[in-house]
Amino acid sequence: MSLRIQCIQTLKKILEDKVFFNTLKSDFKAQDTAFANKLILTALRRKTVIDKLINSMLVKKIPQKNKILEHVLLAGSTEILYMETPDYAVINEYVNIAKKMTDKFSSSMVNALLHKVTLHKDKMRNAVEFPKSFKQILTNDYTKEQISLMEQTLLIEPPIDLTTRENPNLWAQRLNGTLFENGTIRLNSPRTKTNCLDGFDKGAWWVQDLAASLPVCLLGDIKDKKVLDMCAAPGGKTAQLLAKGASVTALDISSERLKTLEENISRLNLNQKLKTIRADGIEYLENTSDLFDIILLDVPCSATGTFRKHPEVLFFKTLHDIKTLQNTQQKMLQTASSHIKQSGQILYCTCSISRLEGEEQIRIFLKENPNFQLFSFDDKTLHLNDGKKIDKNIFDKQVLRTLPYYNEGDGGMDSFFAARLVYKNNRRK
Repeated sequence: MSLRIQCIQTLKKILEDKVFFNTLKSDFKAQDTAFANKLILTALRRKTVIDKLINSMLVKKIPQKNKILEHVLLAGSTEILYMETPDYAVINEYVNIAKKMTDKFSSSMVNALLHKVTLHKDKMRNAVEFPKSFKQILTNDYTKEQISLMEQTLLIEPPIDLTTRENPNLWAQRLNGTLFENGTIRLNSPRTKTNCLDGFDKGAWWVQDLAASLPVCLLGDIKDKKVLDMCAAPGGKTAQLLAKGASVTALDISSERLKTLEENISRLNLNQKLKTIRADGIEYLENTSDLFDIILLDVPCSATGTFRKHPEVLFFKTLHDIKTLQNTQQKMLQTASSHIKQSGQILYCTCSISRLEGEEQIRIFLKENPNFQLFSFDDKTLHLNDGKKIDKNIFDKQVLRTLPYYNEGDGGMDSFFAARLVYKNNRRK
């Protein structure tokens, strides 16, 4: 099987079965991985505008029996418009692929369309747009200008961020990275394989997006605190908690994901104060009388805030999906609230860009639970290192809300939400 046919079939699997690219067990050869990643992720980031271009040139709709041609044209157009392969080589390759996967008539259509695509390179170079279903998620929460700024982040290759166990200044120098004020190190060579970098084998750091690292930074001194980390895998925030000296019980419903967490924490040599349990978070809390100083509630969510790194989410999630997830999030938050010690806290966070899964959930919770209050953040909360400043707009009305175009000049960040809820009912001992 040719490399490009593998890429086409991978795109088909992602878009038709709605699976994340990074969860697929790849059969790509090691030397082909970089090309495949580039082609597939670029195709997903540019899919909406490529589809519009192709549809404007089609004389008639592609028949259902030859639906694979949609993916052939998507991959071929991506390579012509955004990669360095010569046009003639791309066209020849995808015409042959169309012959193999469909018929001679279809290959002639592919040939004609891809030749037309070559004429649109200048127009398409900076063209990006979200699909309608994703825009629907954003419309009630953000202005047209904000949505446009979000779309523009699809043009930027997302950087790789690291969180260190200790000595962020030292590791920023050793890895030739940019240090942010919260201790995150942003690599200046994002294509470097992380497991080949200095410090990987020593467990000095782990990969974690700048935005995802911020919620735990907001907790302050948590040494020896008893923490429950619900939905903990793959363990980035778990590692942060342990590195700060907390005693952590980490839950996850998936045995496979929990194993990944354990392996990650073991590599970091942070497992001395860790207890892992495979369990559904709500069921676990309903069957224990334990109280915790802190419950980290990183709820199951739409993951729409990660579209920079996982552009396939743009085509998976709808407003209906988000409203369905809200019920689970509310139940988890409510259940967690009954297992907090006096003056303890819940750190509620989500990698969703939708305010329905963040700000709205907190509004509902505080209305129904007056014994909790928000712990206010300000722009001094993260001044922990002498690194690059993080956009002060991340603090919005007592909560944390990052957006993909914050610190865009430095590579941007995922969209994340976090709220720190403190229990203030004096009747609990």
